[in-house]
Amino acid sequence: MSVKHIGLSVLVGLLCGQGMVRAQAPPSVPGAADVLPLYTPNGSDTGSSSTPSGSLPEAPLASSPAAAPAGTTAGGVAVDEGSPPIPPPVLPPLGLPASPWLVYPHSPCCCGPVGGCCSGPLGFEIFVRSGFAFPVGGNLLDRFLKTGWDIEGGGRLLFFNPQLVNKAWTISLSVSNIFARTGDDNQSFTLFRVPVKSAIQPPGSTTPLPVTITIPQLTASVSSLNMTFVNAGFGREWWLLGSADPGQQKGLNWRVGVDAGGRWGSAMVQFNEITHHDDVVGGIYCALHTDLEYPWRCGILFGGIRYEYNYIWTAIIQDQNNGDYQSMNLLFQLGARF
Repeated sequence: MSVKHIGLSVLVGLLCGQGMVRAQAPPSVPGAADVLPLYTPNGSDTGSSSTPSGSLPEAPLASSPAAAPAGTTAGGVAVDEGSPPIPPPVLPPLGLPASPWLVYPHSPCCCGPVGGCCSGPLGFEIFVRSGFAFPVGGNLLDRFLKTGWDIEGGGRLLFFNPQLVNKAWTISLSVSNIFARTGDDNQSFTLFRVPVKSAIQPPGSTTPLPVTITIPQLTASVSSLNMTFVNAGFGREWWLLGSADPGQQKGLNWRVGVDAGGRWGSAMVQFNEITHHDDVVGGIYCALHTDLEYPWRCGILFGGIRYEYNYIWTAIIQDQNNGDYQSMNLLFQLGARF
């Protein structure tokens, strides 16, 4: 046998002997310092003289919880076994979110009256009015303007009384227009420093140029007057027959009311001799009205007559000519209340 074969055999034997040494378990020495005692709930260990060699440790006693480690029960079970599972989210029902601004109580028909028990319910109505404007008074325009036409449209807010719902304070906002002509029976008056639009043709040019010329004095007469206003008023309503409550109405109801307010707008006067003039005007009004109401579906239809006094301050024909306008307006109105 060669030296080479002898060396390889010795190397293989050393490697196999090292694996056997590493796989051998350490000797079991009871009470050795490097051996940890087994935990028992009653405080005994495997090295105690009360436990026979080779027997199982005694069962834990329920009467000795103090020997268990902190955070465990007497049986050695940890107190905190983990957080409970998260409950599934509760989804809101389909539809509108639960907001008091959106899901407040409604009456069986439409939205019902709005308001509290102390202030009374609120109501809202829209209306359109149209009729005749009869000039009255002794001013220049009053004497020579014929009967005109008045048309108006707007809305009102009604504050009902909380007890009987047969009275209400009102606030109204509307837009109106009054138009009247003089016809052939008119009176001339004098205007001073009147701006008049004209056209001149420069020498050598074929195109006229627009210019404004101021006339020191001019005699003129009115052809028509057109006024447009924004109106705001305050009033009072009384129900003489039936009730204003939509839930108690079963037929025709009769109401009367008064209101007054102010007007602000613009006026345009058309002259027979020159072009029109514009001016800002303002005025006041007061009125009486009566209406018949009838409930229909989710609203209340009404129609009636309105008699109105109207006074407008204007300097549209200059201050030396008293151009204030007064009229008594007879109007027919239709509308709906909710």
